[in-house]
Amino acid sequence: MLNQMVDVIVDRKLNSVHPKHPDIIYEVNYGYVPNTVSPIDGEEIDAYILDVDVPIKRYHGKVIAIIHRFKEEDKLIVSNRLISKKEILEKTFFQERYFSSYIEMAYTTKEDILFDLMRYDFSSKDTLMLHSSLKSFGAVEGRDILQAFKEYFKDGLVILPTHTWNTITKDGDIFDVNSTPSCVGALTNLALQDSEFKRSCHPTHSVCAYGKAKDIYLKQDENQLTPVSPTGCFGSLWKWDAKILFMGAPLSKNTFIHSVEEEMDVPDRFTEKIFHFISKSGTNAFDFYMPRHYSSKRDHLSENYAKLLPHFLKYNIAKEIYIGNSKTIVLDARKCYHYVKYLLEKNIHIFDDEEEFEDDYEGY
Repeated sequence: MLNQMVDVIVDRKLNSVHPKHPDIIYEVNYGYVPNTVSPIDGEEIDAYILDVDVPIKRYHGKVIAIIHRFKEEDKLIVSNRLISKKEILEKTFFQERYFSSYIEMAYTTKEDILFDLMRYDFSSKDTLMLHSSLKSFGAVEGRDILQAFKEYFKDGLVILPTHTWNTITKDGDIFDVNSTPSCVGALTNLALQDSEFKRSCHPTHSVCAYGKAKDIYLKQDENQLTPVSPTGCFGSLWKWDAKILFMGAPLSKNTFIHSVEEEMDVPDRFTEKIFHFISKSGTNAFDFYMPRHYSSKRDHLSENYAKLLPHFLKYNIAKEIYIGNSKTIVLDARKCYHYVKYLLEKNIHIFDDEEEFEDDYEGY
């Protein structure tokens, strides 16, 4: 119902008392949308009216947001002016504090994203790797997302994958740091158009980075001999105490785990053939000799990494939050590194299939 115009019948006016809970005083007008049915309780869908500061009986306005309560019915946010996520949370706190929920905005702004980063206690000094689906954010400009991360992490490091493994595939293929597009999402290509981001020279698994330490970080991709080396930009994420964010992206995109598998020398991960790629940056050109990812088990073996999610959540290696409208998994790279090494020490073939598994890591 986002962006729809609706009529609201107000049955709990501003300053009225909740009929069952006398400790709840309505700080806004609250009612329901007639001729609708909530799939949770079978009643009409409820709505908060946030842009009127006097008691009213009816209202006609636009659904600018939806509060999605976990295991409870949704609540609409109706207004005829734009209201930030921060203001929505503040004005509905009197009742929503008793429920766990997230807010879906009809349109997400840069300020909304900055607010989310603040309320989830990120530090401006954090190092972040961003895997993303731009569509998961809903109606928002991709450049606003990047700008929010640049502003918030002004003292840290913001990294995005800018891979080219689907275009740099044959001997002699030339990867141009400045012009070869990324194959891993719209947001990554927007970052490549931003002059404040700089890209590494890895021919198939490059990254781009923003921050004061970007030159030191990106230099790690020079002279690498494998797709995701433990000493390269991805493999070093745990040493940088990075947080890896999957914003609308699944854990199968967790390129970092490839580096742990390389370190543990997991068999059946590379082609026997060594390819010759050329990495070009301005007038400089560098030769790279390396295998490509390959497994006899299945194409895109990283799809099997998805089975790690419940374990990551159980052991506090990851948590689920919302940034904008995007459901986001925040993964601690250092904790992930040690846990994946533990699993591979027990079973070097654990990621050869997608079968679920049990472990005793808590005791370990």
